[in-house]
Amino acid sequence: MKFHANALRAEGGEVEEIHEITGVPGLRGSRLSRRETLILQFCRQAALDANAITADQIEELKAEGLSDADIVEMIETMSFTTAHTKIVDALAIEADPWLE
Repeated sequence: MKFHANALRAEGGEVEEIHEITGVPGLRGSRLSRRETLILQFCRQAALDANAITADQIEELKAEGLSDADIVEMIETMSFTTAHTKIVDALAIEADPWLE
């Protein structure tokens, strides 16, 4: 997360914007669209407890224009990212200094 926050800052992102995005689950800011907020909430729910995903959540995503293929891709991306993070954490791998 630190790398991504630094990259956003390097691209001109403001501290408030970084906190807003990294502040999931709150997602209380106005910079994220409803679609973006629903996507982040859904991916967070899938990562924490995929069995708790409801049909209503899927329908909300579809109402925002996402297809079944889009939703599957979101889950695949979240799964890969989560697995990668777990491996890095389990092995206590530190980021390369140039990423800081």
